[in-house]
Amino acid sequence: MAKTFAFLLVRDFTLSPLSLFIDTLRLAGDEGDRSRRVEFDWQILGERGLPIRSSCGIELLPTRAIGDPEDFDNIVIVGGLLDPQQNLSQEKEAFLLRAAERGVHITALCTGSFVLARYGLLNGYDACVSWFHIKDFRQSFPDVRAQADGLYCVDRKRSTCAGGTGAADLAGYFVLKSIGPRAAEKAAKILVMDRIRNSYDVQPIGDLFPEASSRAVKRALLLMESSLQETITVSDIAAKLNVSRRQLERLFAIELEVSPMAAYLAVRLQYAKSLLEATDLQIGEIGFRCGFGNAGHFSRVFRQHIGVTPTDLRNQYAAPKDRSREPGTPASGQRQ
Repeated sequence: MAKTFAFLLVRDFTLSPLSLFIDTLRLAGDEGDRSRRVEFDWQILGERGLPIRSSCGIELLPTRAIGDPEDFDNIVIVGGLLDPQQNLSQEKEAFLLRAAERGVHITALCTGSFVLARYGLLNGYDACVSWFHIKDFRQSFPDVRAQADGLYCVDRKRSTCAGGTGAADLAGYFVLKSIGPRAAEKAAKILVMDRIRNSYDVQPIGDLFPEASSRAVKRALLLMESSLQETITVSDIAAKLNVSRRQLERLFAIELEVSPMAAYLAVRLQYAKSLLEATDLQIGEIGFRCGFGNAGHFSRVFRQHIGVTPTDLRNQYAAPKDRSREPGTPASGQRQ
């Protein structure tokens, strides 16, 4: 019998993880490109006749009414735009909680992990969260062992992924477990992916250190990016990667020509720079978010490495906004 997947879409869900996950199942589950539901079947659950809006504005109609979760092998939550007030409808919520009680496998795509965590369904589990959201996730859900150094995570009957093309990789995992690697490889090739990546592959890192090549260095940088406010030691990073501190330092020297500590500081200062450019947060708050104990220490280190103080940098980015005002007119919200 075909493995069955039920999709619960939140309002303003992201379309790409849904389509990539389903297309991987579709292409792997039949011969050629005939799209028959031979090995896998799927339904979008919801209130009949009510469209579900995606974050890009495209709307989908449910293909099946909400019923018994034990009719399915896997319940997949597709997340979307983050909104603390945005939860599942009462009917979908009851369906999800019944699925958890009855031991049905539950999967979260993209920010669907936030939905599961709000209901306590990831407490005590390992979970994969995008590097873009990891800080917010950890602050909100400290009982979840969340990481941002992989593409997806499967822990017992909970599966999570970072989103984007990681949804295809997670679907590929289910394909591989159900019908084998050849079907997963076939789907990847038709989707013009070089391969289905596994849970040991790392999320793409920022452009600060594009020369990073080894898995250890890439994972270390991701751990640094996801541990900005509550900083961790190089020894802790090495232990998480199951390498020695000396080995990690050697890899950083070879690939990046800097020490792990210097790279960590560069990551923290880069984040501080982005906050100074894009937000109105107080200087001390930005320093705190980037792991500095006080505004004075943050300003000294920032000036030493960036060449200007945080205040001067912010003024540089605020200046172009002032050019549009009439001469002699004070800027709106100008600081004295």
